[in-house]
Amino acid sequence: MMTKMLKFDTSGKELQVGFGSVESVAGALEAALEKTDYFAGDRFTAADVYLGSQLGWATQWGAMEVRPAIAAYLERITARPAAVRAKEIDDKLVPAPAAS
Repeated sequence: MMTKMLKFDTSGKELQVGFGSVESVAGALEAALEKTDYFAGDRFTAADVYLGSQLGWATQWGAMEVRPAIAAYLERITARPAAVRAKEIDDKLVPAPAAS
């Protein structure tokens, strides 16, 4: 994803170690999420904590396109009560912008 964000040309290197295709990964993740609500099936697991945070970051900063199944997944996991509480705690720690 960083290579995409930094606009490095990785064409033709998909089979080399350390390179791949963000589009291929997004396609595989989307295909999985079209079949089930969470990565491990119908229950929220540690896999969702990790992959959800990575997908949230990647889509927020433009490293990965927002696909419909991924967008619905991110909405599901960010609406969970623990995620809402964690965001409220984080938001209190971020200083308000200074008045200019």
